[in-house]
Amino acid sequence: MTEFESSLRKKTDEELMEYVGNFERYAPWALSAVVNELKERGTALSDEELNSLYEKIEKKKEINEEETLNIFGYPKSWKKYVVTDPDAPLLYSKIAISSFSLFFSAIFGAILLALNIGNKTNKIKAVVIGILFTIFAILIGNLVPNSSIYTLVINGIGGYLLATEFWNKYIGREIKYRTKPIWIPLLISIIITVPLLIATIYE
Repeated sequence: MTEFESSLRKKTDEELMEYVGNFERYAPWALSAVVNELKERGTALSDEELNSLYEKIEKKKEINEEETLNIFGYPKSWKKYVVTDPDAPLLYSKIAISSFSLFFSAIFGAILLALNIGNKTNKIKAVVIGILFTIFAILIGNLVPNSSIYTLVINGIGGYLLATEFWNKYIGREIKYRTKPIWIPLLISIIITVPLLIATIYE
């Protein structure tokens, strides 16, 4: 038993209910301990109320996981739905979409996302979003001195939105998928980007 769990046993039912009443202020593990303590005491919480609290705790865990970054700066939850099931759809991953957006431009990440989408209209919407972010990054690059960092930030934001908001909207938040190899898109992106980069440097 943890020190926190021991301290809960010394609190009154009313004090424990204060944790529940201020749900957003506490970590999921702390809330789980509180609800377990209330359950053991047989307090006046129905099974339906207890189940509802457990569901909220699980949801909060998922949200916290999505907000927690790994050492490469990507949310840890991005690998959660990657599977090896041969029946799962083959898609370019969220990490690929975000990385292509960051290192090349948002249009490259948007194209990968569009290739994952079945609906033609939504494919076009994804590409348009990528184009808009790319145009914005180019404008900043032309208007602001030493703008490389700003361009990376814009590309990074664009890639993150493509891999989260637009992925969730057009593909689905909880879809399980296999990762599609990125070598051909990577080669094409390098072939397109390197000459442009060289031309910019010489200019």
